[in-house]
Amino acid sequence: MSSSLTVYLLDASSVVRLDGKDRIPSASPFSAMEQKTIWEGLEALADQGRLKLIKQVKEELARHDPQGLKRLKQYPGQKLIIRRTATTIKHYQLITARHPDLVKGGSRFDPADPWLILAAERHGYTIISEELSKSERTTKVTRKKNMERIPDVCKARRLQTPVKLRELAKQEGWIK
Repeated sequence: MSSSLTVYLLDASSVVRLDGKDRIPSASPFSAMEQKTIWEGLEALADQGRLKLIKQVKEELARHDPQGLKRLKQYPGQKLIIRRTATTIKHYQLITARHPDLVKGGSRFDPADPWLILAAERHGYTIISEELSKSERTTKVTRKKNMERIPDVCKARRLQTPVKLRELAKQEGWIK
């Protein structure tokens, strides 16, 4: 059960999946009522300061789900600034050196995943992400099946297990 003090870091994958903009047939699509209810819950968490968005996630949402970003940005409590100090950069480099799959893909954009891991470690927050762990993936492409994603890195770094939106909604009592 979720604690009323739990603070969450939102991965763009969750908003994109919730809004059906991930271009992949969802394993567990949300009904219109579930979407409405979960959005209301996310907005309430953001309003309470219990849902945090980092700059890199906002950039991903600006590209993939601008409406979702607009909904969440209206709440001042959602903002989490990660200052790029020498210590922060070293921490980021240690994460990406140990978990290089977090930055693979050749994108010209600053990947959010290592920053989410860094913020979770620094603040003890729980990540909300739709990414699947290695054991949950069913792809037959070995390279993709073996890539480390947020759940794998959280486990390796002994962080709180990420929660998927549907699980969070059930924990918070938004849906049954």
